[in-house]
Amino acid sequence: MALIKCHECGRNVSDKAAYCPGCGHAINVPMPVLNKKNNNKEIIILICAILLIGIVLANRDNKSEEPDDSSYNAPQTGQVGALAKAESYLSSGAYSYSGLIDQLEFAGFSVDEATYAADNCGADWFEQAAKKAKSYLDSSAFSYTGLFVQLEHNGFTEEEARYGADNCGADWNEQAAKRAESYLATFPDWTKTRLIEQLEFNGFTPEEASFGADNCGNTW
Repeated sequence: MALIKCHECGRNVSDKAAYCPGCGHAINVPMPVLNKKNNNKEIIILICAILLIGIVLANRDNKSEEPDDSSYNAPQTGQVGALAKAESYLSSGAYSYSGLIDQLEFAGFSVDEATYAADNCGADWFEQAAKKAKSYLDSSAFSYTGLFVQLEHNGFTEEEARYGADNCGADWNEQAAKRAESYLATFPDWTKTRLIEQLEFNGFTPEEASFGADNCGNTW
């Protein structure tokens, strides 16, 4: 396929195109054999058809050039910008109220702007705690107590942290076994007793710690 110039508007057009997409000028349309009798009538019909095609194509091009509101960048400053940034953060991660404010301040917003955004972003901080808890469990193993402490460390209140640990869907026995496996991968010479002591130190109950040691894949 080669490009040729439209004789009417000068636009580059495929040599296989029937009409110019810009002005509708005929490029490769075979001219009909006209009767001498209906010569003028058929010429007029042909011209009208070409003009109509040109108008349709022009309208289509104009519509495609209209800006899409969704492509505009969100405001980057002020309360509106902080709110847009907060919503963006929450769409990809989980934050506590104070954690979100800290993140917005780190991004350059003032304390007042960041606080406004956290107050008006519509987040359910209890659900955020549960979401954050699940994200921790995706990458590591925690006891109930250890996860609770970690959530508080991230700025969740005691009630929010407890809700997160209660609603993350964890099986604490399985978490103990996973943590036991990770310890033995680093310290393969640990005894079962030493492993259980470490698991209890991490917040697992004696029952959970014993289950972890018995189900970590090691034959004592």
